Amino acid sequence: MKQRITFICVFFILLSFTYAQEYLEIDVESAVTSALENQTSVKESAIELNQSQRKYLHSWNSILPSLTAGLTGSEGGNLTDSSANTVGLNANVTASLSLNLGLASKIKALKASYESGKKDYEDTLRQIELEVRKSFYSLLYMQSQVESSREALESYKNQYEQTKTKKEKGLVPEIDLLTSQVNYESAKIDYKNTEKSYINALLEFLNETGIQVEADQKVILKGSLDDYESLMDYNFDESKIDEFVEKNSSVRSIKDSIEQAKLSKNQLISSSYLPSLTLSANVNPYSYSYGVAADTSSTSNSWSATVGLSLSLDNLLPGSSASDSIKDYDDTIASLELQLQDTKLQVRTSLFEMLNEIEIAKETLENCKLNEELAKKTYDMALVAYKNGTKDLASLQTIQNSYTNALLQLRNQQLNLIDNILELKNTIGE
Repeated sequence: MKQRITFICVFFILLSFTYAQEYLEIDVESAVTSALENQTSVKESAIELNQSQRKYLHSWNSILPSLTAGLTGSEGGNLTDSSANTVGLNANVTASLSLNLGLASKIKALKASYESGKKDYEDTLRQIELEVRKSFYSLLYMQSQVESSREALESYKNQYEQTKTKKEKGLVPEIDLLTSQVNYESAKIDYKNTEKSYINALLEFLNETGIQVEADQKVILKGSLDDYESLMDYNFDESKIDEFVEKNSSVRSIKDSIEQAKLSKNQLISSSYLPSLTLSANVNPYSYSYGVAADTSSTSNSWSATVGLSLSLDNLLPGSSASDSIKDYDDTIASLELQLQDTKLQVRTSLFEMLNEIEIAKETLENCKLNEELAKKTYDMALVAYKNGTKDLASLQTIQNSYTNALLQLRNQQLNLIDNILELKNTIGE
């Protein structure tokens, strides 16, 4: 008896484990985490950031001298008199360094590029997070469409069966039976199409987020469109509007471009109009020569050092390429500053538009809730009336369609409010 009880317990444990493996629950946070770990754009941005960091961290190697070491052997003499032949061996070390006053600007430019790259990487992560969150809630809305289609199918099936029973009793005409049958068959098609659209969207979402699903697993989205209530905790202080504008990724990107252009201009000015310093040194620690005929040998060592300044006079001429390039930078900076002004104005306007859209969406949502509640009560009453024979089929179907539309409008408005809130939070950097 104990063995039988043990077997039953083990059986139910294995059964529960198998059942757990058939479902994969995905919430919005796990989807975001998976996307940030697996999306190609994130990996590409990380590679670009690492390259920029490496260039900046290794920018100091520009002030390292160029070092070469050499060892040469030689033999020579006269073509007609071999007694003059000599054999030699020479070792030397040479160091050279060229410095330009534009080097400091170059290092600053590399640092600015690295700092800009870090912000671009963060922007990439935020944008992917925004897209994943919006896609997740869009799937929840499509899921509600599938559920509504399923409920409509079940309702049309019940109506068809009830109408068929009434027809058998002679309580309804033939046209009502045909109408209920057509509605039922159409509901089947609508349900299949709605479910197919949802499955395709889900597969695309799983692919974009890199979530792996086994062939025998069923995906369950853990969340609700009612999450808009928890998303309303954003902190938007209109007195900080200028701060939000300055933090915007589009504004920041143009400001970084202006800074890069200014640094490149300064680097060009320094390298074109300021002298370059050249340092070089040569050390021959060992030099050996051997005279074959005289059987004599000698050794020696030597060193030399040079210092020089050079200045390109071509760049001082009017209309030189360096002068034109500097003016091009001035034009680029002026153009970017105009773009910056327009972008700031657009972002500021967009923020207030988002706030207005959210307020309107909230009011519309409350109205949709009332409309859905009214439509639900009306449908429940109509369904009872139809069963009692006091409501015809056409009226019932019209009321049912109104209820289905009211429910979908409610869900759609919830999704609209969620999208607006997510866009606002992304814009202000929350």
